Amino acid sequence: MNNSIKLIIGIAISAIGLLYAFRELNFNELIENLSQTHMPYVFLSMIIMVASVALRAYRWQLMLIPIQLISFKPLFGSTMIGYFGNGVLPFRLGEILRAYAISKRNTITASSAFGTIILERLLDLMGLVVIMIFFAFFSPLMEWSGSVLIGLSVMTFIGLVFIIWLGKSHSNLHEKVVHWKIFEKSSGKKLLSIIQNVINGLVSIRKTKHSFQLVVLTLVLWILYYICTVLVVIAAGIDISWVAAGIVLIATTLAISVPSAPGYVGTYHAATVYVLVNIFHAGLSESQAFAVLIHAVGFIPLVLIGFVCFLRSSIHFKDVKTKNITP
Repeated sequence: MNNSIKLIIGIAISAIGLLYAFRELNFNELIENLSQTHMPYVFLSMIIMVASVALRAYRWQLMLIPIQLISFKPLFGSTMIGYFGNGVLPFRLGEILRAYAISKRNTITASSAFGTIILERLLDLMGLVVIMIFFAFFSPLMEWSGSVLIGLSVMTFIGLVFIIWLGKSHSNLHEKVVHWKIFEKSSGKKLLSIIQNVINGLVSIRKTKHSFQLVVLTLVLWILYYICTVLVVIAAGIDISWVAAGIVLIATTLAISVPSAPGYVGTYHAATVYVLVNIFHAGLSESQAFAVLIHAVGFIPLVLIGFVCFLRSSIHFKDVKTKNITP
């Protein structure tokens, strides 16, 4: 399946999500609900969201220590560039942009950096599982997402076991496959080098002395995301409990994993409206307004700051397309 077809599918999914989220849209009611928003809470939520990126950059720094010690500033800028890329490119291609950005300023290869980003997503998945288990004690969450929770738990466990196995055996594995015919040509050797660098980044956690800090930082990140959600709930004046806010956070997080147009447009809004209207019986108009606000909090500040970082980095999209995550 080529990129054009993938993009069309993503746009189609986003369009379906938007049609669902904003069905029976009363534009005047939407504007009225938005006009009644308590903006100080929205701005505070945006500030916390930016702070979460700083925390994420610091966590990334700890992950990278076994490979290379990189200062905080370029890591923060590269992480912001990644968010900008996710906001304007489909299929989370911002992650590749982020890896390339940090490799341009440092001696680390983009492929090794990309390996640590995969590891980071596994930690995020672990945090999501913990959050889902926590809220399952206070809500009927297990009744409608028990299979999802089990699936995510299994994926996390398999991922961790795979990393442990890979860390112990990847050297021997490399010695075995290096003689394969496919890797004897120059293009094959280049591909093997990329794979090896990605693996080095992925298994870097086995060499870290900061495992406990990584786990704590991951949980703190999810707490910050929850606080942002609660602040938008207060700002919108929507009548849901603190548990419902957690369920919204979980649903929107799962929604952004669905292939869609850049910025998770449509899928994010559909998940928010569905949970509020069908599970917590909120009004459709106020749920639509809340979906717009909560998406804006996680989109506008990160994309704007990321865009500034992108311009200052002198990176071009064509460079990422041609070099991708090559060494």
